[in-house]
Amino acid sequence: MEVLAIGTSEEVEPIRERLSSEFRFLEEEGLNVSISESDRGSLHFLDCRLGEHRKLNRPEAVESFQHYVANALSDVIINEWERNLIRKMIRADYYYFNQQEQDAIYDYTRRGLTGEIGGKDAEVLYKINRKGRVLEKLLEYLRGNSELVIEGFITFRLRDYVADLEDAVDQAVDDFLLEREYHEFIRLLKYFVDAQEPKLDLVHVFLSPDGTFKLVDSQQNVINNEYLEGFVAEMIESEVNYEDLLVSALITIAPKTLTVHTRKAKGTDETLETIRNVFGDRAKFCYGCRMCEEHGLLKPVQVKGKSWRP
Repeated sequence: MEVLAIGTSEEVEPIRERLSSEFRFLEEEGLNVSISESDRGSLHFLDCRLGEHRKLNRPEAVESFQHYVANALSDVIINEWERNLIRKMIRADYYYFNQQEQDAIYDYTRRGLTGEIGGKDAEVLYKINRKGRVLEKLLEYLRGNSELVIEGFITFRLRDYVADLEDAVDQAVDDFLLEREYHEFIRLLKYFVDAQEPKLDLVHVFLSPDGTFKLVDSQQNVINNEYLEGFVAEMIESEVNYEDLLVSALITIAPKTLTVHTRKAKGTDETLETIRNVFGDRAKFCYGCRMCEEHGLLKPVQVKGKSWRP
């Protein structure tokens, strides 16, 4: 009779449920598996016993048994233990953040573990990747041992996995701080805009794909007068950051309303997002009109020999 004893000092119910689910598949293969429980000091053990096996020879039955146990435990570690591991890391290493900030760092960490593309599909993909690594380590261990304490296994056998989680937490803290600084920066810019009198009622911004821009007023006159005094010198004397330059120009003018004309896709450009956050309802965005064409952002589309203008 093959016995694998699984111990933990944490909640045992998720392990029991996951093992029971896996063993139902084993029973369909003709393998008889039972679970008994016992306490040993501070640990609670689930003793998994492989009984008679009719369809497979003993080595095959034992291998299948070990695989199903490892599969169950890898699921529990990734889906249950991982959340607690991350929260413990945040509490231990970043205790000086308050609870709300720690919760935000946890959310950043979880998003980081899904990869940059994000989304549900990415989350599943990255979980499968982490589970595969954990599953491999579990199988390697169970082939030579009949007792496994999950906490000890994670600490001593999953060091690379734990290190990856720690790296994800550290990166999440950096992202959280950058995001907080950005929101503070936006708050100050909004204050500057709201605190001064608008110098123009309407400004049109024509933003090219390379980041260069042109500003015109409601009469389509290019704005290059006293409102922008000093910007030309700044462009000559320093490396040009067109995003900073554009936002600075718009804050200087503080128009009542502004329309940004651009060919860039909605929601994909940091410049547009900054303008949207600073100016709020004052800002409108255009992705194709006659003015866009007149200022070189769009070209007429030929349809059956005729030019079509949006």
